[in-house]
Amino acid sequence: MKKLLVFLGFGILSCSNPDDFGLDSTQFIYTDQKWELVRMTGNIEGSETTGDEMEWQENYIFSPNGTFLKTRTTNTEIIEATGTFEVIEKDEDMEHYLNLTYETGKSILGSCNGDGTEVLRYISIKSITNTWNMCDGPGLEYSLVQD
Repeated sequence: MKKLLVFLGFGILSCSNPDDFGLDSTQFIYTDQKWELVRMTGNIEGSETTGDEMEWQENYIFSPNGTFLKTRTTNTEIIEATGTFEVIEKDEDMEHYLNLTYETGKSILGSCNGDGTEVLRYISIKSITNTWNMCDGPGLEYSLVQD
């Protein structure tokens, strides 16, 4: 009986995969992370702006406690938004997302669903994009700012 339990325990442990993309592996848990808007694309092929040519400047700061601060700067104003975020894994396509729930500053949220949430697609350890372009919003790409 002991051998059977040891065998079953070993089988379960050897088949389980560690969470390789939770908060730990994305390093959101260790420090505040600042992500800066670096590129905007439109719906017309070839329409792309970067740097000072973009319609606005924007960044997110994701904190270890699961909150975020988003700041958008235009020629005439600075708008801030705050809320919470969680990392979502989609096992079927191996993609990872940040699901943001806005508490303030909803006027700068870029979303298709209108429910006070925004979804960012995690591309790599240094790049995230929005999903707003799926419903004719601009495509926005953010890069991790290294201190």
